[in-house]
Amino acid sequence: MTTCAVCSRRLTHPVSVARGTGPVCAKHVAEFIAMISAQTAERIRQSWARRRDEMVGVNEMAIANAKARFLARIRRQPTVATYSGMIADQFSRTREQEEVLEFHHFADAAVQVHSESGREYVVTTDRTGAVAVACSCPDHQHRHRVCRHMEGYNRFAAERRMVQESEAERQRVAEAMRSEASSETPLETTSRVSAAPTILTHIVDGEVAWDNERDRALYAWHELHRHDGVYMSRDDARWQAFRDHARTLEGLGAYETENVLDGSDLTFGIELEVENIYGDALARELYAYGFSTARNQQSYSSRVSESTGWVVKHDGSLEGGGEIVSPPLRDTPETWETLRKITDIAQRLGATTDRHTGLHIHMSHSILDDRGYRWQRLARYIYWFGNEYYKMGAASDRHYATMHRGLRYAGPLRLRDLRQLRRNDTAMSASRKLIGYRWHEDRYKIINTAKFVEHNVPTVEFRYPNGSLDPIIIQRQIQLANATMMQAAYLRKHMPGAERLPALFRGDSSDALAEGAEGRFRQFLDTLGSERLRRIATGLWVRGEVPLFYQEQTHVDSRG
Repeated sequence: MTTCAVCSRRLTHPVSVARGTGPVCAKHVAEFIAMISAQTAERIRQSWARRRDEMVGVNEMAIANAKARFLARIRRQPTVATYSGMIADQFSRTREQEEVLEFHHFADAAVQVHSESGREYVVTTDRTGAVAVACSCPDHQHRHRVCRHMEGYNRFAAERRMVQESEAERQRVAEAMRSEASSETPLETTSRVSAAPTILTHIVDGEVAWDNERDRALYAWHELHRHDGVYMSRDDARWQAFRDHARTLEGLGAYETENVLDGSDLTFGIELEVENIYGDALARELYAYGFSTARNQQSYSSRVSESTGWVVKHDGSLEGGGEIVSPPLRDTPETWETLRKITDIAQRLGATTDRHTGLHIHMSHSILDDRGYRWQRLARYIYWFGNEYYKMGAASDRHYATMHRGLRYAGPLRLRDLRQLRRNDTAMSASRKLIGYRWHEDRYKIINTAKFVEHNVPTVEFRYPNGSLDPIIIQRQIQLANATMMQAAYLRKHMPGAERLPALFRGDSSDALAEGAEGRFRQFLDTLGSERLRRIATGLWVRGEVPLFYQEQTHVDSRG
C-alpha cells in the first residue's frame, strides 16, 4: 500500500494518482500545484530528464516541496523567498566544457535546474536555502558526490548572499559615516580589538570581512605585520647581514608554543610522510600516549577527525613507512607540544625522512572566503614565486641545505588556468580554476584545492615542503603557509609592498618579476611587512636547494 512520503499515512485520495504527483498526500499535492502555473507544470511533465527510463520531475518536486514544508512547519521557519537566475562557466565532466546553469526556486528548499545540455533536475537545499544537499541527477544519485548542479547552486547562492550583504554593508558604512560627520566627539572604545571593524574599514579600503572573527584576524595581522618600510631588494648591506644571520642555528629561532600563528586563528592540519618504520609500532605508541584512538596503521582512505586524533596511515608513494596525519588543529600550546612529542616518538622508533617524503600542510581558506581577488593574490604569490616556495620547502634540516624532492606530486600552477580567475569568483569556482581542476589527478600541484572541489572541505593544501622530523622546521613551514594565506587576504594594491607582487594580467601597475634566484627571493621579501615574516622565510630559503631544471620548468613551461 502506498504511503505519503511526508506523514507516512496511507494514500486513499485518488487525486494523488490521477495527477501523477504521488506518493504525497492530496493536501500536499494541492499546495504544490497551487504554487506553479498549469503551463509550468505541463512543461515539466513533458520535458523533464529521464533517469533509468523513468520520468522524474513533478513527482520529485512534489516530494521535495512537501518534505520542506513539513520541516518548516515543525521548525516554525518562515517561507524562503522565490527567486531565479543563472550561473555561467560550470564545468561538465561528461561533455568536458563549461556550461550555463539556470536556477528557478519553485518551493521551499527545492530548486529547478535547467542545464545547457537541455536536461532539468531538482536540487534540494538546506532549510536556509544556502547550501545544496541533494540533486536528482544520476551523478549524485549513483556516485553520491557533489555534482556540478549542486556546485553551481552553491556558487549562485553565495553570489546572492554577497550582493545582499554588500548592499547591507554599504548602507551600514554610509550610515556610520553620516553619524560620524554629524558627531562633534570622536569615536571612543575601551577595546582595540572590538573596534576592529571600524579600523578595518580604513585598513582594507572600505572592505570589512563577513564576520567578526575575520575582522579580528585581519586586525591582529595588521597590528603585527603592517609594512615597516624595509625593502630587501634595495639595501644590499642589510640583505647580506640578514642572509648571513639566517644561515646560523639562531637564524631559525627557537621552537614556539605561544601565539605561533600571530593571531590568525586559522585551523590547520599536517600530513607527515616518514620512512624506515613499522607503522603499527608507531600507531601503538601514539595510542599509548593518548594522541590517537587507533591502535594500528590505518588505510589511506581512513577518515581523520578530532575524535580519532592523530592517525598513522598507509601511503602507496612510500617504500617502507607511513603517513602521520593530524586532526584539525588550532594555534594552542597543547597543539605544539603534541607535535613536538610526536616527532620525538617517531625519531626514537627509527623513522627518517628523505627525498621521497613530503610534508603536506592544510590551511583553512575561511580568511579568503568568496572574494575572488583574494584568491587571485594567492595565485600571484604561488605562481610568480613558485621557485622560491620550492626552495623554502626543500629545507628539512637545521644544520645544512637539503635538495627538494621533486615535482611529481607537487607540480607548478599554470598561468592559463590562473588567468581564468575573476574578482567575483566564489571560493568554489576559484578553487577549481586555481589548479585547473578537471579530474582527481589535478590535485598534484604545489598547492591543492581538490578536496574542497570534490568534498566541500574548505582547505588549501600546501604540498611543496619536504618531509622533516625537525619540529622547528615543521613549525616554520606551517608559519610560512599561514603567512601566505593571511597576506593573500590582507594585502591590497594601495599598501606598501603590494607593487612588488607581480600581476596575472597585462596592464597592471605591479612590478615585473626580478631576474635570478636571489633577486626573486628579495622581491618576495619586499611583499612581507615585518621582520618576523622575513626571518621565517629566509631561514628556510638558505637551507633549501632547487635544481636548475626545476626553475626552467616552473617558470617557462608552466606559463603556456
